[in-house]
Amino acid sequence: MTKKKESQKSQKDKSEKKSVMTEWQKRNIEFLKKKEAEKVEKKKRQEKLRLERTHKKEEAAEEGKTDKKLTAEEKKKVKEAKKEEAKKAKEAKKLQKLEAKKEKTPLQKAIHHALPVLITSGLILLISIFLVTPFSKKKVVTVSGVSVASQDEVIKDSGIKTSDYVFSMILHHSTYEKNIISKNKLVKSASLKYRFPNKFDIAVKEYNIVAYAQTDDGYQPILENGTRLNVVGASELPDSFLTINLSSEKDIKTLIKAFSKLDKDLVNQIQIISSADSSTTSDLLKLEMHDGNVVRVPLSEITKKLPYYLKIKDGLPENSIVDMEVGIFATSESIEASVAEDKEKAKQQTENKDSSESESAEESQTESSEGDASTESSEAENAENQTVESETTEQTNNVVAGEQDVQQ
Repeated sequence: MTKKKESQKSQKDKSEKKSVMTEWQKRNIEFLKKKEAEKVEKKKRQEKLRLERTHKKEEAAEEGKTDKKLTAEEKKKVKEAKKEEAKKAKEAKKLQKLEAKKEKTPLQKAIHHALPVLITSGLILLISIFLVTPFSKKKVVTVSGVSVASQDEVIKDSGIKTSDYVFSMILHHSTYEKNIISKNKLVKSASLKYRFPNKFDIAVKEYNIVAYAQTDDGYQPILENGTRLNVVGASELPDSFLTINLSSEKDIKTLIKAFSKLDKDLVNQIQIISSADSSTTSDLLKLEMHDGNVVRVPLSEITKKLPYYLKIKDGLPENSIVDMEVGIFATSESIEASVAEDKEKAKQQTENKDSSESESAEESQTESSEGDASTESSEAENAENQTVESETTEQTNNVVAGEQDVQQ
């Protein structure tokens, strides 16, 4: 009985406590219950996802096993089915896009159709306004890549005028480039580039000066294409340069083309090129080198024979002459002078022999002519004597005949 009474009392106390709880405590209890419920739901979801993943993995493993078991034909069928599904998905997407387009309002459709016209007309309006303003002709022109030619000459040769519009220069840039190349001998190539808003740059590539031709007025630069420029003063000449003293423009051009095939170090060793004035080889050149040696080589064989000079020059004595006219051999001025003297002596001897032979021939001719004259005179005398003798014999015969007649 006592126990029952105690339990009843405790229940009454609890009910009294519950009735005594504040609203905040009640709300806190509700919040905690909600959190517990959310945790339970979260766990359920995670468990569900885990089960789904494991199920998918199992399915993939089963599919892999089945794929291995499938034959080649079945695999092809599966691939075709997948392709058809992909095509159907693409078609569905296209249909969705078309439906979205169809759902546009009439105003949106009108704006969509009018946009290109509005944009083009707006651009034309802006361009026409710009052309009316003085800014359409204001431009800044610069020249780059110039070392020998002047910037003012390049701009002048281009034909660019202050009255030219910026747009016309952009559209017809090739005409300005052609003008520069045709009028300026130094320019190899030119390109006109535009930079916003009104800047133009002429990028120029010049011909290299490979040599100088010595004239009475001074030195003429010779470009790599064989063109000769105007005479320059001594102050404009570089410290070391190649001098070409050839009169034929054709020979100069062929020589410069040959230089492009030769080693640059070899070309830089040449100081003066002139004609060797050979009677046997018309295109024989005389090359005076910076090291004091002289090389004689035909122009037609310069690319073949001249590279051998680099191989033999170290073993040559100073001021040697390398003759490459027929074969390749080295000599010197003293040897050539002695050979020339011997040739002159031989010529003189042959001339003396010829003169003595001619004199003896003349003497023999005079003697023979005198003998002929004496024989002719003796023959004439003999003839006269014969005529006289005949006359005397006739006279004697006549006298004898007369005497005989008288005697009778």
